[in-house]
Amino acid sequence: MKELPQLHEHVLDDTTVDQLFVDIAELTRVIEVIPKTNDRGYVSDQSIPLDQARQMLRSRDCRAIQIRYVHAGAQWWDTLMPQPEGTRIVRIRHDPNDHA
Repeated sequence: MKELPQLHEHVLDDTTVDQLFVDIAELTRVIEVIPKTNDRGYVSDQSIPLDQARQMLRSRDCRAIQIRYVHAGAQWWDTLMPQPEGTRIVRIRHDPNDHA
């Protein structure tokens, strides 16, 4: 049976979200940034810039932003969702060698 990838979830404050965007920009290779603006799925096949994604989260102009990037040889997907108490992050590592 195939093992599921490891999943992490947490609620972040605005300062931590800002630092997350800085870290992703400076320490990773971004693959794509996908906005979700409705409940029917991701709205575009087009990736948006990180700064536009951060602005959408700040203004609560999206349901979620998914950032896909490579760090330390693994692919990571961070899904960020605005919540009343902050920004919920769900982080999953996509490494086919770990889950074969």
